[in-house]
Amino acid sequence: MNVLLIKMNSPADEIIPPISLGYLAQTIKDRHNVKILDCLKEGLDVNETAEIATNYDMVGITLFTKDLSLCKKYLKTIKAKKKDIIIFLGGPHPSAVPKETLDFFGDLINLIFIGESEISFPQVVEYFDKSTPTLESIEGIGYKTNEGYVIKKPKIYDNIDDFKIAWELIPPNTYPMAPHGAFFKQFPVAPIITSRGCPYHCTFCGGHIVSGRKIRQRSIDNVMEEISLLCNTYGVKEIHIEDDNFTFNKKYVLDFCKRLKDEFPQITWTCPNGVRIDTLDEEVVRAMKDSGCYAISLGIESGSDRVLKMMKKSLSVSKIKEKIDILKKFDIDINAFFILGYPGETKEDIKKTISLSLSLPLKRASFANYQPLPGTELYYELLKKGLLKIDHWENFAPSLQSTIWSPPSFTVKELIWIRRYALLRFYLRFNVLINFIKSIKSLEHLKYIFKRAIRWLFYTGKK
Repeated sequence: MNVLLIKMNSPADEIIPPISLGYLAQTIKDRHNVKILDCLKEGLDVNETAEIATNYDMVGITLFTKDLSLCKKYLKTIKAKKKDIIIFLGGPHPSAVPKETLDFFGDLINLIFIGESEISFPQVVEYFDKSTPTLESIEGIGYKTNEGYVIKKPKIYDNIDDFKIAWELIPPNTYPMAPHGAFFKQFPVAPIITSRGCPYHCTFCGGHIVSGRKIRQRSIDNVMEEISLLCNTYGVKEIHIEDDNFTFNKKYVLDFCKRLKDEFPQITWTCPNGVRIDTLDEEVVRAMKDSGCYAISLGIESGSDRVLKMMKKSLSVSKIKEKIDILKKFDIDINAFFILGYPGETKEDIKKTISLSLSLPLKRASFANYQPLPGTELYYELLKKGLLKIDHWENFAPSLQSTIWSPPSFTVKELIWIRRYALLRFYLRFNVLINFIKSIKSLEHLKYIFKRAIRWLFYTGKK
């Protein structure tokens, strides 16, 4: 079978190797012809992508809720050019709401993948190629029949050392200076994950939807083997750890840092996806710093203890300040994530959040207005209260920087301006602005930083 895995070209703050597709490609590359098409990196539009797709038997797309309408446009265009092509979707949105996804796309798709797909994906490809195994025997997929929906829960696979990335299909040294987190110390950069799963219950977050609640970690040997490949084959000089919970297991972090320092002393690294603040202590931060970690991102979310409690963050403002003091003691650069417009939040709560961001020794801050993501606890609560409708998906815009919903206490327009105000208040300070400018590495890097800044300030997502 000829299989094309697509990363769509939608507004994004980073252009990085789609490692989720790399994991899937690895499972079939020895038996089938598989290609990963990164439309964002290559600058391909919908029509150009569809023309390429006509050379393949199967097309797969990773789908986030923000890209729903865009994805439908891709699929209609592809189907118009090749009616009998097999199309499947995977990722957070199909995993969160499988029945609704099947209804939304209808005859445009053959099936969806639910959860992690390294086991089910090669089985599905074999089914369409040789009609074996039977579709009914495959876990972690969903499709429609004349009798209704077939939704099969995925099996959580414990030994994730067995999963590899087909790096040759997404070579990191061919990607531009637009990594996750925007900034870097050395280049080329490669994203990796060392663990899967999230046991926490933050009401706004869907991190558990694809990989479940159970933390599963790769062996240190396995991670070092991948880093060796990235360094020796692709000249990678910096690693970006994309885990949801890299610092969950203290012993694991300490062992990782020791091995990295011993075997790759030239490597710099950071955690742009964020780590849990409450997992940090002096021993962990010292080990991270000594092994080349220079920056870290934190999900602070709010400067109001009341809102943090509603979010089920298991954090307090005093705890946040305590942990940040530790990071600054070891001269770790800090980027913080904040959410504005959370349901139940007041203007006074938002003032506290902005004030906290200004009082902390942060190098950068990301402010985002709350988005009701399917599969999260708060999403279902809003549906139940009648504050959200399922067809609200159509309002999702293809950028996480968009503002597409507001709680009753605000309007969308108000939240757009509040977020803009927060960004300007934070960055238009002399020391912050100077440090921001000093972090720019080249004209190419400046181009991507400028585009990001414009999107953050002016992209609203309103249609």
